[in-house]
Amino acid sequence: MHYKILRRYTLALYGVAEDTKKLDEVKKDADFIISMLNESRDLLLFFSSPIINKLKKKKIAKMILGDSISEVSMRFIDLLIERKRDNLLKFIYEDYLALRNERLGIMNVKIKTAVELSAKEKENMQKKIDELINLKSNPTFEIDKDIIGGFQISYKDTILDASIKSQLEKLHKLYKSGDAELN
Repeated sequence: MHYKILRRYTLALYGVAEDTKKLDEVKKDADFIISMLNESRDLLLFFSSPIINKLKKKKIAKMILGDSISEVSMRFIDLLIERKRDNLLKFIYEDYLALRNERLGIMNVKIKTAVELSAKEKENMQKKIDELINLKSNPTFEIDKDIIGGFQISYKDTILDASIKSQLEKLHKLYKSGDAELN
C-alpha cells in the first residue's frame, strides 16, 4: 500500500470534515466503518474486490451504510469506489482518526490494570495522564490480571510500567545476577 496515496485521501476527508464542521460526525462514521469492516470479513472483501462493478458497489454500500453514516462519509465512499480506491477504506478512516486526534491535541492512551477501576478512579487517572503528557488523553482501559497489581500505561512509543509483576521481575533479575545482597 502506498502511504502517500492513503494520506492524500485522508487529508481530503479531514479537509471536507473540517470545512463543513463535521469532524465529530465523521469520527463517529470512522468508528462505525472500522468496526463493521473488522467484524465482517465479507464486507472487507466486498470493498477490496476489483470484480464488482462501480455502480453495484455504490448501490450496495449505500444500502449497507447509508442510514448509519453521514452524507460526507457516504459521498467520500462513493468517490473511493469511483476511483477504485475503496480497498483503502479501512486504512483511510484509521488514518483519519489518528490525524484528527493529532490536530486536536488528543493522545490515545492504553491503560492496563489488574482490577476494574471505578468511574472516579478512571477519571482521576485520566487527569494525571493529561498532566503527564501535556495533552488531552483518550484512554482505553483494559484488565490484565497477569500484572498482579499497579498499572501499565502505553502511548505512542512509550510504556510506563508501575505493575507489581514488573517490580517482581526486576527483583528476580537482580538477585539472579548476584548484584543484590540480602541483609
